[in-house]
Amino acid sequence: MRLIWYIVIVFIAYGSLYPFNFDLSRPLPEDLGAWLLNWQQRTIRSDVIANILLFIPYGFFGALTVQQKQRKAILWSILLMLGGGILFAVCLQFIQFYLPSRVSHAADALLNAIGILIGISLAAYSNSQRIQRMIPARMRIAVSPAFLVLFLWIGWQFFPYIPVFESKQFGQSLDTIVKSTWSLSVWIQNIIFWLIFYHLVKRVLGKEYRLGFIVFLSVFVLIIKLAMYRSQMGWSEITAIPLAILIHQTVSRRWMVPMLAIATTGLLLWDGIYPLTFKANMNSFQWLPFDDFLTGSTWYNLSQLIEESLLLASVGYFCARWWSNYRLASGLLVCLSVIITVLQLFLVGKYPDITLFVMAVVIGILLVRLQAIQRAR
Repeated sequence: MRLIWYIVIVFIAYGSLYPFNFDLSRPLPEDLGAWLLNWQQRTIRSDVIANILLFIPYGFFGALTVQQKQRKAILWSILLMLGGGILFAVCLQFIQFYLPSRVSHAADALLNAIGILIGISLAAYSNSQRIQRMIPARMRIAVSPAFLVLFLWIGWQFFPYIPVFESKQFGQSLDTIVKSTWSLSVWIQNIIFWLIFYHLVKRVLGKEYRLGFIVFLSVFVLIIKLAMYRSQMGWSEITAIPLAILIHQTVSRRWMVPMLAIATTGLLLWDGIYPLTFKANMNSFQWLPFDDFLTGSTWYNLSQLIEESLLLASVGYFCARWWSNYRLASGLLVCLSVIITVLQLFLVGKYPDITLFVMAVVIGILLVRLQAIQRAR
């Protein structure tokens, strides 16, 4: 678990300091105290949410690391980890002052601290035996590979996490659906992702649910999505859900796992190499990971990053469940990322980089480590 925590810290620092165009000649503000505590420019809701979300994994995996390694003085270790996270956040904001492309405020560390506290709370909820005993058995959730995939699915569905329960928002969301165009590829993707959701709900909560509950849960998710800021629901998703429910109810569990393993693998290859149109000369390769995700629209890039993470995690998880071997499935995930990236070097309209490989390695490590934690219980 410590390795995962270190990876999270590296990713936070990488995302905070990209594109690394430091200008050390910039003088510090005359009133350093006012700069440290300036909240006047922190009015964009998405920026506030991003600062909180960024440090939730730090708190979550940091708390799990402390719980796994410490047998005494866990509370003091958690407080020390929290203080270290706040200091880490303040240092990142200070370094960002020397990045001309960034607007830094050390007070953002308070938002980061909220994210750390949320992560610690999630870790306590999911992994504390004392808290678990206080929760009804059907509502208990333990950290596991299935939990990771379900967490990414929720992130994919509800991003950007800004509910607006107003008639105007519902009207705009419905208007978006009416004006949307049906897409076969998006329709198939939604069928697969909703099947993943239905399977994981049963897996994580450890209970079989009737058709009525599955329908209710689907409608509930759709209503929440209608209330979300920038809701992007369309006909492709609306029409995919009934078929996903039908498949979920008719296909046995024995065949569902291999079916989803094959479907998610096919979807990963489709997204990576379609259309399979080769070119004579080789495309340029970008060695700087996440370059495409860290430039342009933050909202669009984050939604794409979550979606790609969900797809990679789904491939690794369902192949591991099919073969009963998480290491082998993680190896397959890395091999697929290499194959897709190599093919993209020779395909028209593709921009190959090292990002897919890095994501496959990280998600593979996460799946293997989370499975080890699950077995250790």
